[in-house]
Amino acid sequence: MKKPDLSWLAGAAEKLWPLLLKYRALMIVLLAGVLLLASGGLFGGGGQQLPDDTAAAEEVRQEGFSLSAFEQDLNEKLAAIEGAGRVELMLSLDQTEEAVYAYNTRRTDSDASGQSYESDLTVVSDGSYGEKPVTVKNLFPVFRGAVVLCDGADDAQVRLALTQAVSTACGIGADKVTVLKMAAAT
Repeated sequence: MKKPDLSWLAGAAEKLWPLLLKYRALMIVLLAGVLLLASGGLFGGGGQQLPDDTAAAEEVRQEGFSLSAFEQDLNEKLAAIEGAGRVELMLSLDQTEEAVYAYNTRRTDSDASGQSYESDLTVVSDGSYGEKPVTVKNLFPVFRGAVVLCDGADDAQVRLALTQAVSTACGIGADKVTVLKMAAAT
């Protein structure tokens, strides 16, 4: 069996080597991009499942904020704290959810009155069903305070753990969280 003639490969390598040295930074960036695409690290992870917390946050973004669902979820997490026992949570809101919409603003110049501005709501047609406003961002509610009733409120460590957990989850100061002993079930 005859060996193939690979002398052309040496000639091509001699011609390509100066180009590779000249554009090595570009080649490294391109290679890194190809590796990222191949590993699924770009454009959503190649269909991987989102972690539970991220999936829940995405669901909230799509459906809007539900105070009762948030209270129920936090209530379950607080009940899992060692020594807490039964837990009931009540949250109060300082302001509710708010959507900020996009506006088109135009400046008009008139000879007599100078400059004036006209502004109207930016809308997008959603097929044959009409129009809906363009949302720039959604502002989630701001919590005012929290009351936590639990069986384990006699223990200072349990009170501290509950206060820190609610304070962190709701973004309020510890002075706005009250932990009280729950009345015995009759």
